[in-house]
Order: sequence, then structure tokens, then C-alpha cells
Amino acid sequence: MSVKKVSLLLCLCLVVLVTANTTAENIDDSQEVVSLFNKGKRLLREGNWLDAANLFEELEGRFANSKNLDLFIFYRAKAKYYLGEYNDAIAGFDYFLTRYPRSPFVAYVYFFMGNATYLRGDVDGAVKVYVKSYRQSDDKNLNQLLVSSLVTIFKEAPSLSWDENNFTRLSYNKKCSLLKPLAKIYLNRGAFVKAKRLMALCGEQLDQNSETEIQARLSKKQLEVAVVLPFSGELHTFGEDIYNGTTIAANLWRQHNKKIKLTIYDTKGDPIEAARIIKDLSQAYETNVVIGPLTSEEAAVSSAVLNCSSLPMIAPAATQAGLTKLSPTSFQLSPNIELEGITLAEYAFNDLKSDSVAIISSTATDQLRTTKAFMEHFKKLGGTVVAVEYYRPRDKDFGAYIRDIKTILLGPPLDSTFFINENGDTLDFDIVPAYIDCLFLPGEPKQLQQLLPQIRFYNLNGSYLGSDGWGDERVYKLDDKNTKNAVFASPFIEEDSPEYLKFAQAFDIRFGHHPQRLSALGFDALRLIIKAVENGGISRENITAQLKKVTGYRGASGRISFGNNRENIEMPLYRIESQQAVLISPVDSVLQDSVKSEP
Repeated sequence: MSVKKVSLLLCLCLVVLVTANTTAENIDDSQEVVSLFNKGKRLLREGNWLDAANLFEELEGRFANSKNLDLFIFYRAKAKYYLGEYNDAIAGFDYFLTRYPRSPFVAYVYFFMGNATYLRGDVDGAVKVYVKSYRQSDDKNLNQLLVSSLVTIFKEAPSLSWDENNFTRLSYNKKCSLLKPLAKIYLNRGAFVKAKRLMALCGEQLDQNSETEIQARLSKKQLEVAVVLPFSGELHTFGEDIYNGTTIAANLWRQHNKKIKLTIYDTKGDPIEAARIIKDLSQAYETNVVIGPLTSEEAAVSSAVLNCSSLPMIAPAATQAGLTKLSPTSFQLSPNIELEGITLAEYAFNDLKSDSVAIISSTATDQLRTTKAFMEHFKKLGGTVVAVEYYRPRDKDFGAYIRDIKTILLGPPLDSTFFINENGDTLDFDIVPAYIDCLFLPGEPKQLQQLLPQIRFYNLNGSYLGSDGWGDERVYKLDDKNTKNAVFASPFIEEDSPEYLKFAQAFDIRFGHHPQRLSALGFDALRLIIKAVENGGISRENITAQLKKVTGYRGASGRISFGNNRENIEMPLYRIESQQAVLISPVDSVLQDSVKSEP
């Protein structure tokens, strides 16, 4: 039976209890009031809730000075509740509690209010109201109903936010009557931390043998993984690439007699559809973890949906910053765009000892984000951004941008001004050498092919820094005179790690071709989940806790370390030497600390 059905059943049981209490009393009022009041209760019993609500509203309005006004307000709110007008019912119950905080009906009012809150869709809010009712109640039958309601909700709902202070204010007997069955629910899920906290409130501890036994039992359960990606529409090939990688990881685990089920859900590339799927999965405890969605837009709304859920989600390909801040259980496998800029700013200031920088950047969205992050972090470190020039994605002639920077560095030239070099040659302004500590040049390979020779032609000099767009053979092959030992940041260059070699071999056998990066990301996502399960158990809470510990993992897609916000903070740096990208070093601990402390 669902939580909603259980709550309704308990409410219907409780109305008998409340009616018994109130009908046992003969209200002391005028004959007209008594007659109308009894008629209203009869209408409630008959299920004529609309007429009952109207009648109690009439009593409340016409006899505002009656000493039975509290009952009129209470019964009117109840009638609204049965009508399904939950917002009006909650408002009525809240009005009752404001006017009559010491009424003997307060516990019952809270209970009805809790049911209305739940049926309105606010499960966490309902739990808080139920606990208030439980704290106020002196009725044994009501207490049993409240415990049953709360236990059922905790069993059915995959995740709830609760405050220990709500429980500590209960009397010892009440507290332990509720917390012991709740702790058992968490134990059966393998959520040992929460279970132990609840048990500690009753002065009890979980012995190691019991924990080991439960872990052994849970380890035999099948791992349920939802793969939430576009399998139709324009983005379906990307979704399929990621899914293919997860199937390789799943098959490798099955070779060790492990049970795992991959269930695919098609987002069609639609953020709203992705959020709907994730919300449904979060409310069904059979699913242990989610891989997906694909795009940053899908991942953002999905992460927001998981704000109060225990369901862990690994977004393998989304690169927008801040996605994981929307939920405590969301993880981002691909480093975000801003991290490239932060990493390169650190390298420019700390390693190159650059005090000043000039920037020539594309206006493409990703490049603008990288540039903004670079500028903000470089300034924060104490550096100076001398000039910033933006070119359009279709530009081919970059002379105007380069001249602008040279003008800032050398001053504006006069029409008749010529310069003489050390050999006595006369030079015009365009080829007079200009120097700056560093040039930050984020861009795509096609335009970099044209930009770099033009920078060389105009004799603008400085250490080159680039974004992940530099990690392309079209840039390497420009030769060293144009690339000038440039250093760039990229998480996308394949490394022959043991995980990659294992993955690539299995992928080639299965699909008959070399795997793409998206497939490697799908493989790594599931491999990290599997390692989390092996280290602590199959529960959602454990998977989340173990993923948070991932540091320095060398996967098929590259290095992975989750920072404080559960984003991959690994951003390797490469130098272009002899038309090849040579790894300088992975992100060191100093940079990781810096990134972790970013707001």
C-alpha cells in the first residue's frame, strides 16, 4: 500500500476517534447552534463534505462569540480536508493552532494537518507536523496511529530530511517507540550512519556482528542502476555512446558473479523530461544510483529535483559549473569549463611567475566562461589583465585584435612613425616586437590554426596558454615556431592508464571499433559506483559517501578527484613539444585546495 493510501486510511480511522470525543460532549450553546452543529457532524459522517464545510463556515461567521468557536473552525478545516482542498484545510488548521494553542484538540489538529501536508506533496513537511502531533498527544490510540504513519512514510519514501532535535524533545518512551522502528528501516537499507544516530538517541548501539551480517546480506542484492540519457532525438548517438561504456563495466563486474541491472530511460534530450524521470526514480527505492543525464541543462534541473533526495546521480558529460551545488547527492564526472581557466591562472601566476596577461578569446559560450574564470582568478591571485580582445567564431582575420593589444603595450603609433631594429632595418608598427608575460588564447582548433600564425606575424610575444581546444593535431602540426611551447589544460586527452587499456580491449571485442570519450565516461561512472558498493554496500547513502572519497582515480576517461562540491577537480596540463602534447603534471594538491575553496 502506498504512503498516500495509508495516510488516507489513517485519517478515516482517526475521524471516528475524534468524532467519538466530540460527540460525547453536548455543547453548551443555543438551540439553533446545537442543531446546526449536529447537522454538520452528520453531513461529515455521510460524506457530504461540501455542505458540511459551508455549514461550519456559517457557524463560524454568525456565532463568532460562541465558546464553541474552536470546534466550528476545526470541523470546517476537516471538511475542507476531506474535499481535497488541502491548502484551505492547512490554512484552517493553522488558524486554529494560532487562536487555540492550548486546546485539547491540538494533537488531532496537527495530525490532520500532517495528512493534508503530505497529500499536497510535501513529505518532509508532513513528517515534521506528525512529530508535533506525537509530541502533543496523550491519546494512546492516536500515538499508535502516528507511529504507524511515520514508520510507513520512512519505509516508502526513499529519502527524507529530518532534524534530530524534533525527536530529542519527545519523552523517552515516546521517542524510543518511534526511533527504534525507524532505525531498523535504515539498517535494512544499509544506511548505518543514520541508523546509529537514531539508536544513539535511545542509548543503544549497533554491534559489529549485526552490521557485518547486514552488509553481507545487502552485498548479495542486485545493484540497480538507472541510465538516464537521450536514446531518441538529435542527441541519441551521444546517449548510446555513454550507455555502451556502462555495458562494458557491467559485463566486467558480472564476470565476478555480481548481480547488476542497467535500466535505460529516454530523456529525448529534454531537460523537463529528464527531471520528471529523476524525480520518479528518487521516489522508488529500487533504484540505487543514476548515471546521466547528458547535457548541462538536463543535469541542472535533475540535480535540483534531487535536492531533498538520497538518490546519487553521476552526470558523466555535463561541464557547466555549479550543477552539483543544487543537490548533495549529485556528482560531475567531466571537469567544468571554469576549472580550465582557474587551473591556467594558477599556472601563469605561480609557475610562470607572470604579473600581467593579455587575452584574445572567442565569443563562443564555453570560451567566454573559461576566459571569465581565468580573469577573475588571475586578478584574485594578484595579477593584472592588461587587455582583453574577443573575436567572433567565424572570424579569420585577427589583425585588428592583435594591433589593439600592441597599442596598449607600446602606445599608439604616429602615421609617420617607423622603428629601427638592432640590425638597422626600418620596421612599421605592425611588426615591431611587443612583449607581455603571458598570452591567454582560448579557442577552437580551426580558428587557432589561423590566429597563431597571425600573432607570430605581428610579433606579439609572451608565454602561450590555451584551453582544451589546443589538444588537437591541427594545432600541434602548426610547428613549434607558431605554438611556442604553449601550455594548455585539457581533461580530454586519452592516457594509456590500466583502466583505459582494459576498457578499450573489452570495447573493441564487443563493438568492433575504438571507443570514444563519451563511452569512456560511461565506463568510469559505473566503475566508480561498483567500487563504492564494494567498499561499503549497496545503499544509496553508502554509494554517495564512498563517491565523495574518490581522489586520484585514473579511469578510462582520465583522472578523477571529487572536490568539496563533488565536481571532478582534476585538470591535467600539457605542453606542446615537437608537435605533440606532453603531460606536464596532473593538478597538484595546492591547486586542488584552491579549487575546493572556491565559493
